[in-house]
Amino acid sequence: MHLTKIELQGFKTFAKKTTLSFLAPTADRCPITAVVGPNGSGKSNLADAIRWVLGEQSLKLLRGKQSEDVIFSGSEGKGRSGFAEVSLSLNNEDGSMPIDYGSVTITRRLFRDGTSEYLLNDAKVRLTDIQLLLAQANVGQRSYSVVGQGMIDHILVSTPEERKAFFDDATGVKPFQIKRHDAVLKLKRTHENLADVEMLLREIEPRLRSLKRQASRLEQRDEIETKLHTLEGQYYGTQWWSLADQLDVIKKQFEEADAQIKQERLELTAQEKTADTIENVDEKKDTGLMKLQEAYRAVQRKQNTLRQDQFQTEKEIELTRVRAQSNWAPLPLLKIVEEVGFITDGIKGLRSLKDLTEIYKMIDDLLSRSTTLRKKLERPNPEDIKPDPALVQKLADLKGQEAGIKQELAEFEAQIDAYATKEKTERTELIEMQKALREKQRQIHLFENRRNELQINLARFEERQQALIREMNEFMKDRAVAVRAERAEQTEMSLDDTYTEVQRLRYKLELIGGIDPEIIKEYEETRVRHEFLDGQVEDLKKAIRHTEKVIVELDEQIEKQSKDVFGKINKEFEHYFKILFGGGSCRLIKLTREDEEESMNDGVTPDRVFADTGEEARDKEAEIAKKLEKHQDPIIGIDIQATPPGKKLKALNLLSGGERALTSIALISAIMAVNPSPFVLLDEVDAALDESNTVRFASILQDLSKSSQFIVVTHNRATMEQADVLYGVTMTDEGISSLLSIHLEDIAGEGTARR
Repeated sequence: MHLTKIELQGFKTFAKKTTLSFLAPTADRCPITAVVGPNGSGKSNLADAIRWVLGEQSLKLLRGKQSEDVIFSGSEGKGRSGFAEVSLSLNNEDGSMPIDYGSVTITRRLFRDGTSEYLLNDAKVRLTDIQLLLAQANVGQRSYSVVGQGMIDHILVSTPEERKAFFDDATGVKPFQIKRHDAVLKLKRTHENLADVEMLLREIEPRLRSLKRQASRLEQRDEIETKLHTLEGQYYGTQWWSLADQLDVIKKQFEEADAQIKQERLELTAQEKTADTIENVDEKKDTGLMKLQEAYRAVQRKQNTLRQDQFQTEKEIELTRVRAQSNWAPLPLLKIVEEVGFITDGIKGLRSLKDLTEIYKMIDDLLSRSTTLRKKLERPNPEDIKPDPALVQKLADLKGQEAGIKQELAEFEAQIDAYATKEKTERTELIEMQKALREKQRQIHLFENRRNELQINLARFEERQQALIREMNEFMKDRAVAVRAERAEQTEMSLDDTYTEVQRLRYKLELIGGIDPEIIKEYEETRVRHEFLDGQVEDLKKAIRHTEKVIVELDEQIEKQSKDVFGKINKEFEHYFKILFGGGSCRLIKLTREDEEESMNDGVTPDRVFADTGEEARDKEAEIAKKLEKHQDPIIGIDIQATPPGKKLKALNLLSGGERALTSIALISAIMAVNPSPFVLLDEVDAALDESNTVRFASILQDLSKSSQFIVVTHNRATMEQADVLYGVTMTDEGISSLLSIHLEDIAGEGTARR
C-alpha cells in the first residue's frame, strides 16, 4: 500500500484546490518526495493536512485554537472559505487495509458552522472506523507516520505513558489496543449497568418479599374462606333445618293442644248451659250455694289472669336467655393473647418457695383468671344464663299469688262440697253438675298449662330461628338465602367441633386481615419486573465474562506480538544510534504498574481533597475500579536511556538539542526498520542537524525507503539530493499557497522542470 495523492481545498493557506501526486513504488524501493520552500510559505500546512485527515483532534498539534482555524480565513485579495476539505488517496491493491477496494480515499470535511464529516470512498463513516482501518494498515496520525515540525524530539520529552501509545503503533498492536480499549470501556459500562440493575433489585426485593407475603396470605385467605364457607354452610344448615324440624313438631303439638282446649271449652259451655237450666227450673234455689258458685268463679277468673301473667313472664325470661345466647360473641383475639400471656408469665414466676402466702394468692388469682377466660371462650347454654332479677322476682310473686288462689279455690270447693252433703234432696243433680264443671275446668287448666309450655317452647325456637337468621346474614351474606332455601344432605358432624373450627378459621382470617385484591396485580407486575431485572443481571454477567475473555485473548496477542517486536526495535535502535553518533549505547525499558506504585508518594490526592463529596458515587466508582484492576494494562509506559560516546549520562534531559534530534531519528529509524509504515511524513526533522549528521540521516532515509514511502519537508541540500520528486511551495500576493513540482529525473535527463 502506498500514498497516491493528496487533495486540499480551503485548508489553511491552501484556499484553492491543490493536488500533490506521488510516484508509485518501484521493484526495489519507494520514491522519496521532498517539499521545499521558504519559511511561511505553507510547507508545514501539508503535514497538518495529512495529520488532520487521519483524524487528529488536538488543535494544539494542528497549531490552532479553534476548529475553524483550519479553514482558510481569507486575505486582501480573496474571501474566506466556507469549508476545509482534505482527501488522502491510497493504493490498496496489496490488501493492507482490510477493505474490498483497490483504491481507498479518506476525506475529512469541516464547515464553518461546526458540522464535520468523514468519508471513505465518498461514503460517510465514523472517526472510529477510520482510526481502526488505519491502525490495521499500520498508519496513525500520532504515530511515527506523521512527524510534525518541532516534534522530532517529542517522543523524548513526552511522558512514559505517551511513549507507550507511540510504541503501540510501532509494535503493530494498535488495532488490538483499540479493540482492547473498547472492550474495557464496554466492560466498565457493563459493570456500571450491573451496579445500577443490582441497586434496583435491592430496592425491589424488600417490596417483592412484602407483596409475596401478602399475596401468599391472600391465597391462604381464599383457601381459608372456601373452607370456612363450606363449614358455615354445614353448621348453619344443620342448625337451621334442625330448628325448622323442631318448630314443625312444636307447632303441630301446639295446634293439637289448642284444638283440644277449644273442644273442652265447648263441652264446658254446654255443661254450664245445662247447669243454668237446672238452676232456673228449681224454684227453691238456694241463694247461698249461688253465692258460693259466683265467688268460686270469680276466683277462677283471677287464677286465669294470674296464669296468663305467669305465662308471659316465663316466656319473657326464656326469650331473654335465648337472646343472651344469640348475642354472645367470642372474646377478641388480642384479649385472649393478653390473658394467656398474663397466665403464662404468672406460671413462669412460680419458682420460689420463700413466700408461700403470695404464691397461694397468685395461684388463686391465676385460677380465677383462667376460669373466667374459659367461660368467656365457651358459648353459654340458655339454662346457664341468668335472667333479669326483676322478671324472676315477678314470676316468684305470681307463683305465690297463684298458690294463695289455689288455697282459696280449695276452700270454696270444700264449702261447696259441704253444702252439697248437707242438702241431699232434689238438688243432687245440680251439685253433681257443679262437680263435673269443676273437673272440666281443672282438665282445661291442665291442657292450658301444656299449651303454655308448648307456646313458650315455640317462642324460644322462633327467637332462636330469628337470631340464627341474623347470625347467618351477618356471616354468610347472600349465601344464607341458599342455605335456608334448600335442605342439604345431612352429614355426621359435631356441631360443637364444627363451631370451634369455624371460630378458628375466623380468627385466622382476622389475623390475615383485609388485603386489597390489587396486591396480586402489583405483586405480578413487581415479580415480572424483578425477573426481568434478574435476567438482565445474568445477561450482564454473561457479557462481562465474555468481554473479560476477549480482553484476556487480546492481552495475550498484544503481549506475544509486543514482546517480539519490542526486542527487535531495541536492537535496531542501538544499531542506528551507533550509526548516527559513531558509538555509544541506548536502550528502551518497559515500565510496569508495580514500578509506578513503588514511586508514588503518599501526598494529598484529588480523591482525598474531595473525600467529603459524592460519597455514594465515589463508592460506586471505587467498586467498579477495583473490579477492573485485573484488566489494567500491566505496561504503563516506556522509558528511554541514551548515552552518547564519551559520556556517562543516561537521562534524556541532559542531552543537547542536536543529540536529542539524533536520538529521536535513531528511534524512528529503528521503528520503521522493524515495522515500516506504508508512508511517512517528516516535517523538518533534520533542522537541528549539522551537515555531517544530515548526510548520515539522508543515507538512513535512502536505506529505509526500500520499505516505506517518505514525504520530507526540508531545507537541507543533502536531504533534497535523496529525493525523487521536489514540490516547491510558494506564497502568492493573495496569501494563498501554491505548488511547483520538479521531477529530478527530468532535470537530470532534459534539464527542465514542470509546474
